[in-house]
Amino acid sequence: MAQRHSMAYIKVDGSLLATMPGAKLDLGGVTRTSVVGDNAVLGYAETPKPSMLECEISLGQGMSLAAMQNITDATLTYEADTGQTYVVRGAYVTETLGVTAGDGGKVTLKFEGQPAEEMGA
Repeated sequence: MAQRHSMAYIKVDGSLLATMPGAKLDLGGVTRTSVVGDNAVLGYAETPKPSMLECEISLGQGMSLAAMQNITDATLTYEADTGQTYVVRGAYVTETLGVTAGDGGKVTLKFEGQPAEEMGA
């Protein structure tokens, strides 16, 4: 049987994040909305959509929440354990950060940026 995706390696400007299981990547790109006339579907209209990457990290010694919250114009890399690699350019953190004590000190990071590019495809 073939391997299935179960782990992700996420980097911000080349630095590996201490991610917890469950990272999510939305490639972004173009969304299509149907254009409906009086008696038929006429086609569709396209709208650009940013990529979105959401992950939880484990807060450790020497890590700065303020520095992470202020990430802008970063290059994100999402590497799947099954070989796929996606790059998001011009990425930025979209929400304020907080930390939950215990269970590894979880911090949720939400990034958006240019549509993700699949590398080596």
